[in-house]
Amino acid sequence: MADEDVAPSPHDSRTQIMPITDTPTRVSIIEGVRGRGPDRWVEFYAIYKPMLVGYFRKQGLSDGDAQDMVQEVFLKLCKRIHTYDRERTRFRTWLFTVARNTLIDRARRDQTQRHAVDGWVKRVLEEATGDEERQRREFERSHHTRILQYAFEKVRRRSSERVWNCFEMSVIQGKPGAEVAAALGVSANVVYVNSWRVLQNVKDLCRRYDEDLKHDPDDRLP
Repeated sequence: MADEDVAPSPHDSRTQIMPITDTPTRVSIIEGVRGRGPDRWVEFYAIYKPMLVGYFRKQGLSDGDAQDMVQEVFLKLCKRIHTYDRERTRFRTWLFTVARNTLIDRARRDQTQRHAVDGWVKRVLEEATGDEERQRREFERSHHTRILQYAFEKVRRRSSERVWNCFEMSVIQGKPGAEVAAALGVSANVVYVNSWRVLQNVKDLCRRYDEDLKHDPDDRLP
């Protein structure tokens, strides 16, 4: 069918997001931030700020305190991101360690300054030694959700409505290809091709942030 809307290949230079090759490519956004690329920092901040705010709010901080903590984390990242080693751990695990240590340091400072332990400070200090594993798993699950959401949003903006509908109906909703084809007025092959190519673009974007489509809570290493 000549007028069928088919998504360009992920390897088409007009729509290519990132190729899948090796470790540097897999964490390309981290490499960009490490190189202090301004556009990458803006993208990095937009993705990670709401996730970090959510993490700190869960620890009992007010919205204002959580926003302040996020600024502290990003200041540390500016200074320390060059120390991140992909060969040793995933970025999500490394970021959790930075965020958690920043929170504990802040709680200890507040404890000393106030000469009292109450509210979120008490909770953070009490959980500092015994709750790390639960917090890590929650943080990494939140990381996976956020990156997947970002990838879906970005790929959807780059796709035509029909191309996206092929993917959404067949992959996300799980409808049979023939049913999707009939609903959209295209061939079953077009549904398959569009769905596959959109899925590859989503996977490529996830890899830029060191994530996979399926979250594995025990996968901490490359």
